[in-house]
Amino acid sequence: MKEFLKTNTVTYNLMSFTGFKSILIFSLLLEGPKSYSELQEILKNHEYLHETISSDTLRVYLNSLREIGCKITRKSKNGVTRYSIDSHPFVLNIDEKQIPSIIKVYKALTQSIEVSDLLALQQFFAKISQYIQDDELKEKLSKVSPLYNIDSKIITDLMACAQNNWEITVQYNSLSTGNKYKNITILADKLHISNRKLYLSGVNSEYDTYASFLVSNINNIVSINMHNRTLDVPKLTVSYEYSKDDNEKFELLSCEKIINEENNKLTIEITSNNKFDITQRILSHSTKCKVISPDDFKAHIISTLKQMKEGYIEKH
Repeated sequence: MKEFLKTNTVTYNLMSFTGFKSILIFSLLLEGPKSYSELQEILKNHEYLHETISSDTLRVYLNSLREIGCKITRKSKNGVTRYSIDSHPFVLNIDEKQIPSIIKVYKALTQSIEVSDLLALQQFFAKISQYIQDDELKEKLSKVSPLYNIDSKIITDLMACAQNNWEITVQYNSLSTGNKYKNITILADKLHISNRKLYLSGVNSEYDTYASFLVSNINNIVSINMHNRTLDVPKLTVSYEYSKDDNEKFELLSCEKIINEENNKLTIEITSNNKFDITQRILSHSTKCKVISPDDFKAHIISTLKQMKEGYIEKH
């Protein structure tokens, strides 16, 4: 422990190799049936172990797992005997009181980590949910991720496109297309989370404008053009007035700056090449916010609010 606190690095001195090998063999047998020779090969090529283990030693590890309650079965086929774990005593006891705390932490993490890390985190929670007995709690945990119900293959492909500024054509479903899928081509810029939803931002080739597209509305990737293009999108600057409550701490975005402050009224300037992001920021302030300039963006916000109102009227 002292060595770890001093160097913040895991070394061989800090590892219990017996315990590590037990956990590793346990996880390997959970993945699927393995023969002694397959286990030996994995342990020999493991980045930390590089150790040749005899069949007798492996037999000791398997018997130890049986002793702690693992049900290990052996099956022979074509002269090869393989072992697998059918059941074990390790169950996560997560109750209704703990789930809200886990979800709260999970939601907080989604605001500050990269999409690649969020994808790994979602896969981690998917593994955890397998060991939760309560189906209702399991469902709550599975739905908390902004990536819920989105094909992970689509996400990884979009990440590659955004990192390399590749041009991508997708089947996209939106209100503007009457809830019908339409092929659109996007020069990808970034994949990001906004308001707990996953978006792909980039230049829409049809209108030559920078926009954000809800990834959950992407049905399929039609094609990817792996030819790098330079993103040259003019930035939009919007000024708005924010009415702050007494003792309220206003948190600026990295793209914002305060240009005037009088009493509890802040005049803020936000600059971005993404009109959608600015719109989302303005709407998130609700009635505390009023757009000052430019006039065409004021008209855009008014039109957006009218569309939102009409949508509620139609539903009721």
